[in-house]
Amino acid sequence: MPISSHRIADRVHRITLSGLLTWAEFESFLNQVEAGNVFASGKVRVLIHLENFSGWGPSGQWGDVSFFFRHDHDIERIAVVCEPRWRDEMQVFLFADYRQAEARFFAETDLEAARAWLMR
Repeated sequence: MPISSHRIADRVHRITLSGLLTWAEFESFLNQVEAGNVFASGKVRVLIHLENFSGWGPSGQWGDVSFFFRHDHDIERIAVVCEPRWRDEMQVFLFADYRQAEARFFAETDLEAARAWLMR
């Protein structure tokens, strides 16, 4: 599956994106996040790791930012671990310039540094 998630510490979640992500898969993931009450215990920190990622599938719905703005105040920090070629697109995808949460980008070789930054 192109998107998976698991908790790595209290209120710290790792999301892995791989392959080609479709809107249907992403929407299903967002619905699971909301149904699972991920934000019920307070602000979360998110580690997004792009692993063998090839991009986003075609869809006119990628502009739907309702989830991001509905939960912007629920996210404290975002660390993105990816190849340099994905940095600009991920910045747009995350609306990083418009969020309350601080977003930092880390090279593929800096996964542990990203995790450490989230944990402090």
